Amino acid sequence: MYSLYHDYKKFENLANKYQRGSKNFDISSEDFLAPTTIVPLLCFAESNNVEKICTHPNTGEFVDRILNKRETSTTKPFVNLPSSKEEFLEKEIPTKIAEKINEKYGGSYTIKCISEEIIGNIYNHTPIEKGYANQGYSFAQEYVSLPILDICVMDDGLSIPGNFENHSIDFKNDCDAISKAISGVTTAENETGDPRYSRGWGLWTVLRLVIEGNGGEALIVSRQGCLHIHNKNHYYYYMLNNNNIFKGTLISLRLKDRLVENYYDLLEITPNRSKYEYKPKGG
Repeated sequence: MYSLYHDYKKFENLANKYQRGSKNFDISSEDFLAPTTIVPLLCFAESNNVEKICTHPNTGEFVDRILNKRETSTTKPFVNLPSSKEEFLEKEIPTKIAEKINEKYGGSYTIKCISEEIIGNIYNHTPIEKGYANQGYSFAQEYVSLPILDICVMDDGLSIPGNFENHSIDFKNDCDAISKAISGVTTAENETGDPRYSRGWGLWTVLRLVIEGNGGEALIVSRQGCLHIHNKNHYYYYMLNNNNIFKGTLISLRLKDRLVENYYDLLEITPNRSKYEYKPKGG
């Protein structure tokens, strides 16, 4: 199984081949599409008003099933997220998604926490109803033979660095913005009204559950910044050349067939929250 980073770069390769203005999008060169490839591809296709996606014979039924929002025992619903936070809360979307995922991938508490955090972030930081984003997607795929589960959530909103810019939070580049976001810097206001003194631990909690608790893998792409955490000992930041094909934030998580036994311990705030700190070359 290829890494989440490889799956994302496959999206870039396909999107860069698209002929601007065309109603057809040819992705027939690829005989396998993981969630981290197909979710940004469908977001890209919608933003370019694509009417027909030309697929490889091996992926045609899979793409058709996603577009028509049909689920199977291994694919969980491809969800177009609601345009308002009120509707999002009313429909209890994270809970319903979590209930459809096999709890052997981290445990029911872990899956629910992950779903609530990564989907809820869209409404907390780039609310669709305020025009900060046009689209939001969620999709999960289980690979029984491996066995692993991929969960992918994406929005085409402000992005982490864009949101920081709107709140006058300093950062070196888009990778540094991701680093700050998982280290507690947030745009959610505290009682003083100054977001720079608030602490946002949602992403950091998710990463601890996935990487430390489950031994899984994570990928965060936001604007041109990318963080790939391969495992608890290896992580990499990349500056991407994707500004013509990608907008917003994508979070992909890969969970193993392993329960998170120390769930509550991993929810605690710890001093090593900068474990995945961005360190620019030569800096």
